[in-house]
Amino acid sequence: MRIDIGGGNNPVSGHVNLDPVHGEGEFKRRLQDGIPLPDGSVESARCSHLMEHIPAGQERIDAFNEVWRVLEPGGTFEVVVPLMTGSWHAIADPTHVSFWCYESFLYFTGEYRAHAEYGIRFWEMANWFVREGFEGNALLRKPL
Repeated sequence: MRIDIGGGNNPVSGHVNLDPVHGEGEFKRRLQDGIPLPDGSVESARCSHLMEHIPAGQERIDAFNEVWRVLEPGGTFEVVVPLMTGSWHAIADPTHVSFWCYESFLYFTGEYRAHAEYGIRFWEMANWFVREGFEGNALLRKPL
């Protein structure tokens, strides 16, 4: 199974849309309310321009950990966000409640570690690129 988290009214073909407005059945919900699937049952997940709408801190950590939970070992999570270092797009939108840069993802890979235990489940960075100078595209992999 593949999941498009927050796919809105145009989810990626071949993906189940987990979306509070456009999802169907038990998938009509926010990521923060949990993914209604068993542990290790998802091949891949993606979200494009969703994470900047989830507050930084524990809510963001919980969202990443929930995706980690449902992915099979080696499964991937593609995250696309506007970069605050790339242009005004990240900070101008009044609905954005968290801001991102490449280093934000390094906390989720364990390369950057805080001096406290936050309960982050670590990922591997499989790929990173920037599109049009402001859109960060991270492909994270759940370790085997």
